[in-house]
Amino acid sequence: MDRLAKANRIHVAENSIRYVRFHADFDAGVHGNVWTDTGSGNFTDEKIYVVQTNTKVVERCLLMASDPSDLVLDPTCGSGTTAYVAEQWGRRWITIDTSRVALALARTRIMGARYPYYLLADSREGQLKEAEVTRTAPSSQPTYGSIRHGFVYERVPHIMLESIANNAEIDVVWEKWQTKLEPLRESLNAAVKKAWREWEVPHYVESEWLEQAKNFTPSGGKHASIARMRLTPR
Repeated sequence: MDRLAKANRIHVAENSIRYVRFHADFDAGVHGNVWTDTGSGNFTDEKIYVVQTNTKVVERCLLMASDPSDLVLDPTCGSGTTAYVAEQWGRRWITIDTSRVALALARTRIMGARYPYYLLADSREGQLKEAEVTRTAPSSQPTYGSIRHGFVYERVPHIMLESIANNAEIDVVWEKWQTKLEPLRESLNAAVKKAWREWEVPHYVESEWLEQAKNFTPSGGKHASIARMRLTPR
């Protein structure tokens, strides 16, 4: 609890305490049963075939139901969306159609496609990148370039109360800044005749404050508004 308070993650309400959550704590979410992000419209995929399926729909199905190097079969090729997506995500594919027009469109689409570059997890470059994104020592296991092990995927932050409470670095940051901010809090309390504790100091200057409090001059001669300073680091 002390570390959560130091990290400015506790909000003291009138009759309770609450957890402060920032919008950057969760940059990704779990997909549910309602796929609101797969709808077709004027700003999605460019249509090259009359019954072309949105890439996002096929991609979601393919990623849920297969692993890298699996074989994907599409018996109704159309514009080749399934083959296009399978090629991007490292799946082998077979696609079939009775229309030569559909097959020609799909062939052109796949041959001219450009995809992002992915590092194989089962490669030395992948091991080094994995160590970089996870901040761990690189693996010393031998590599064989097998796509079945997947790729090196981008990580997104997932900040939880547990990770904050167990973060001993917060204590170091707190001790560093507390020696500078505590005298400022005491001076502000004396100027406005208050007894504010650390979490009670307003974040903004109040209009009725005296000029001494609005433009307090700490040691060093630099003007600073104490009320605009957070006494607890994030």
